[in-house]
Amino acid sequence: MLGRSGLSLTRGLLRRNNPLGFCSCYSKAKMSTVSKARRLEGVDKNIWVEFVKLAATYKTVNLGQGFPNFPPPDFVREAFVKTVSEKDTLMYQYTQAFGHPPLVTILAKFFGKLLGRELNPLDNVLVTVGAYEALFLCFQALVDDGDEVIIIEPYFDCYEPMTKMASGTPVFIPLRPKAAEDRKLMSSGDWQLDPEELEAKFTKRTKAIVLNSPNNPLGKVFSRKELELIARLCVKHNVLCFSDEVYEWLVYDGNEHVRIGKGSLTRWGRIPAPLGLWTPSISVCSCFDSDRVAQGSLH
Repeated sequence: MLGRSGLSLTRGLLRRNNPLGFCSCYSKAKMSTVSKARRLEGVDKNIWVEFVKLAATYKTVNLGQGFPNFPPPDFVREAFVKTVSEKDTLMYQYTQAFGHPPLVTILAKFFGKLLGRELNPLDNVLVTVGAYEALFLCFQALVDDGDEVIIIEPYFDCYEPMTKMASGTPVFIPLRPKAAEDRKLMSSGDWQLDPEELEAKFTKRTKAIVLNSPNNPLGKVFSRKELELIARLCVKHNVLCFSDEVYEWLVYDGNEHVRIGKGSLTRWGRIPAPLGLWTPSISVCSCFDSDRVAQGSLH
């Protein structure tokens, strides 16, 4: 009874001093200082935030990010409207965490044809909210404290901070320009890896290499020969390949996008691969501008 009376007295005093009641006891309280996790040191800045801020401040065109000037295809919008118009409450329940079963089934068939393999929709396909999340999950799930991750320069800005967030160590190797033949203008294809330099980056601490083809920002489409080199080194050193292929449909001028996870009869040791690479690879692919899929084999 004493406790209840004390509580009533406290409420009365608060109401007398502040019509808003309990809000007053928090308004004067000091906010505690929360320190960020050490893994965020050096990765708390983002170039895209800077671009958006500068574009808004100076009223300029933002060329830092993609802004589509066309709507999604009609069949996508129609399917979306049909789905959200359903009155069956079963349509609005939690679904399988790795992806809605009908969706992963279709994706397994689609990418299975592209990879020349039969994919198990429940084991080989993971649907994420954007390729960014797919990549983040790769690093968080597979890169451990002290692991090294080889990153090919130039690279999309998220690879380095994602490596550090997972307590890994980024190891960089540049694409080096080679003089074009017959006085032709240089193209992105003239930027190549040095095979010996690349092999020297593989150590006993190497856990993964990040491959981005077509490359952002260079636009380079890696050739079959270059992919065979990367695959051979991955198999030799038991290293994962995070293959970022979100621009796979944007290939021009007679170039061919070769998937490093595509099956073939080539064999190095006991591992069949595209290039010899299936078991230690994850492909991050894009279905639509706003829908990303991470699919691969981790056994």
